[in-house]
Amino acid sequence: MADKSATVVVGFDLGHGESALAKARTDSAHEPEIVDIGSTGGGRQHVTVVAEHPTRGVLVGREAAEARGVTSLHLAFKSPELHLEEVRRPILLFVAKVTADAIARDTELSGPRTVRWVFGAPSGWSAELRNAYAALLTSAGLQQVDVVPESRAAMLYARETREVAIGGDQLAGSMLCVDCGSSTIDFTRIHDYRTGPPIDTGLQLGAGLIDRTILELQLERHPEREALEELLQKDRLLRLRLELMCREVKEAYFRTDPGRFADDPEATVGGVYPVKLDKRSFYFDIELTAADMETVLNTPQPSLEGRSWRQAFRAALDGVAAELAEPPDAVLLTGGASRMHFVQEETREVFGADRMLLGMEPEVAIARGLALAGRMSLRAAGFRTDIRKLLKSDRIGSLVQDRLPALGEKLGTAVAEGMTERHVIPAFRRWRSGEITTLNDMASGITAALHAELTDPENPRLKQVVVDWQNELRPDLEELTRPICRRWHIPPSAMALPTVEVSGGQLEVPFDSAAATEVLDNIAKVMNVLVAGVVATTLFGAGTAIIAATGPFAVIIAFAVVLVGLNEGKETAMRKAQEANIPLMMRKVGGENRLIGKLRQGAGAQERQLASAFSAQFVDDGGQQLVSEIAKGIAEDLDALAESAELLIS
Repeated sequence: MADKSATVVVGFDLGHGESALAKARTDSAHEPEIVDIGSTGGGRQHVTVVAEHPTRGVLVGREAAEARGVTSLHLAFKSPELHLEEVRRPILLFVAKVTADAIARDTELSGPRTVRWVFGAPSGWSAELRNAYAALLTSAGLQQVDVVPESRAAMLYARETREVAIGGDQLAGSMLCVDCGSSTIDFTRIHDYRTGPPIDTGLQLGAGLIDRTILELQLERHPEREALEELLQKDRLLRLRLELMCREVKEAYFRTDPGRFADDPEATVGGVYPVKLDKRSFYFDIELTAADMETVLNTPQPSLEGRSWRQAFRAALDGVAAELAEPPDAVLLTGGASRMHFVQEETREVFGADRMLLGMEPEVAIARGLALAGRMSLRAAGFRTDIRKLLKSDRIGSLVQDRLPALGEKLGTAVAEGMTERHVIPAFRRWRSGEITTLNDMASGITAALHAELTDPENPRLKQVVVDWQNELRPDLEELTRPICRRWHIPPSAMALPTVEVSGGQLEVPFDSAAATEVLDNIAKVMNVLVAGVVATTLFGAGTAIIAATGPFAVIIAFAVVLVGLNEGKETAMRKAQEANIPLMMRKVGGENRLIGKLRQGAGAQERQLASAFSAQFVDDGGQQLVSEIAKGIAEDLDALAESAELLIS
C-alpha cells in the first residue's frame, strides 16, 4: 500500500517552445510518469502558448493558438528578464492554467498528498535568478516550488531512465549535456554527477530561428506575398500563429523517416492555415521537401554572424570540444530540437558515435529529470536529517570507547616490540662505556628515542597501528549507517569509510575515489596526530617510570643493584641503583655479552610486560580525549561522505 504521507513531485519543464510535466512519488523507486496535459483528448506536451479570451478565460497550448477573438496571445515568453511585464504575466497565466488543469485531471495531484513542483532553468541562470523565478512561480498559486538547472535534470534522467544506454563509467566520468531548445542550445559540463557552469558559445542559437526562416521561405513563394507581409507587420497574433505552424511542420519533417525523402525527393510535409485579407479568405500553405529544408538550414542568418543555422551549430560543437580538456565520456542530447537528424549526425562526428546518447522521447527528458531532481532533493533532506541524528548521538563515541583498549594494546606493542634490540642494548653499551652517567639518564634517553620514533609522521609502525584499528572499526560504523542508507535508497557502501593501507610508509586507499581520498586525508591525519599526542603524553609522563620498572630495562637495574651491593628493600635499592653514578670499572664486571644474552633471552616476555603496562597507562592518560576527538573526526568524515552519497539518491 502506498504511503499517503508521501510527497508527489511534479517536474514542470516550462520550455520556450514546448512544455511537459512528469510526476514521481517519494515512496516509489519507479521512473517518473508523464502527466497528460493536452487540452483536448490528453497529450504529453503543450505548445508554450497562452492566450486570454473575453468569455473562455485563459487558454493554453494549441487551444490558445487556434482560438479566435483572443485579447492577448503570448508565445516564446520564457526569459531571464523576469522584471518585464511581458515576461512575468504570460508565465503566471500559463503556469496557473496548466497546473490547475493537471490537478483537475490527475487524482494523485488533487488528493491528500503534498505536491512539490520542480521547474527547470537554463544552466546559465544564477542562483539569485533561480530564486527570483521560484518566487514568481509561487505567486502563480503553487505552495512548494523548487527551481533547478535543467542540465542537472538531464544528468539524472540519463542516470535513471531505461531509455538511454549509458555505462557506469560514463556516468561517473565526464558528460556533456546538449539541451536543444527553441530559444537556445545550452552546453553544460557534468563531472562525477556534478554539473559545472555552462559553456558560452557566444551565439543565441535556438531552433526557433529555423521556424522563422521557414516562414520567410513560404512568404517568398506566396502569390499574395506583399499583402501578407504588410498584414503580418500589423497583426502580431497572426505572425505568432504562423510561426507556430512552421514549428509544427518542422517537427513533423524531422519525425519522418529520412528514407521517405530519399526515395521521393518531391515528398512533402506541411499544413494549411486560413487567413483573411481585405475581406477575402484564402489559405496559407506550408510545404517542405528535403530540398526546402536544406535551403532553410543553409540560409545565412544575420543573428549568427552570417552563418547558416547548420554552420553555427557545427561551429558551436567544435568550439565546445576545443574548450574541454579532454573528450567527454558521454554526450547527452535533450530537447525537441535534438530530433533533427543533422544535430545527431554532427554530434557523432565531433565527439564520436559511441559517446552520443539520445532517449526515445528527448522532448520530455527534462520533465522526467526535474521530477527525479525533486524526489532526490526530498530524500536527501530526510537522509541528512537521519545522518545528523546519528552524529549527534553517542553511538559513535560508544563504539570508539569500546575499542579503545584494543588501540592501547596495539600501541603498547608498537612501543615495546623490538625495543630491546633497537634501544635498550645500544643504550646499555653506551652506559657501560661511560657515555651515559646514570640508569635514569639511560631510561630518559630510551624514552626520548621511543617518542621520536613513534611521533615521526613518516613512521610506518604507528601508521599501521592506526590503520589496523580504523579498519577494524569500519564494519561497526557501517552497521550504524546501513539502515539509514536503505531507508533512503542509497547503497550502504556509499557511507562506508574507505579501507586504508600502508604502502611504502604512506597511507593509501586501494581504489581511486575523490570522496574516499578526502575522507582518508582527514581521518588518517586526525588519528595520527591525536594518537601521537597521547603517545607523547604517556611517554613523557609516566613513560620513564614504566620503562624503568618493567620489561628489559628492569634486567639492567637488577644487574646494577648487584654491582653496588645494595641491601635495602627492593624499591629503595632500585631507586638508588638508577640514581647512582657507578664507576666505569664496575660497569664492566660480568662481561657485556653475558648480560646482552640475558636481555635477548627474555626479550619477548619482557617486552610484552612493558606493552601491557604502557597500554593501560596510555588509556588512562588520554582515553577520554581520544574518544571525544576520534568520534568527532569520524563524524566529520561521515558527514563528508553523506554529501557525496546524496548524489546516489534517486
